[in-house]
Amino acid sequence: MKRAQQKVKTKSGKRVRHRRGSAFVLCFTLAVIGSSGWQIWKLHSQVEGQLAQLNQEKVSLLQQQGLLHNEITQLNTPSYIEKLAREQLGLVKHGEILISPKN
Repeated sequence: MKRAQQKVKTKSGKRVRHRRGSAFVLCFTLAVIGSSGWQIWKLHSQVEGQLAQLNQEKVSLLQQQGLLHNEITQLNTPSYIEKLAREQLGLVKHGEILISPKN
């Protein structure tokens, strides 16, 4: 009888250990999944922030491109080229006399 009781105790002891081991593995797995999920969420938030920042930068650069395009168009007109030649280089048309103020 003692032997039968010992076997039962051993079997029940193994079951308790098995359940504790399973519970530990389950808790460990949940901790790993939770930690991984948290890290993925943080990375996702960072990527979303960077994406928003880059979209703002894109809008700003497109506006700057439009302004530069308009300036190029203006700089290539004959009237603006003539204006710059007169103001910056002191050039005159044929038959004109340059009068510059005395400094």
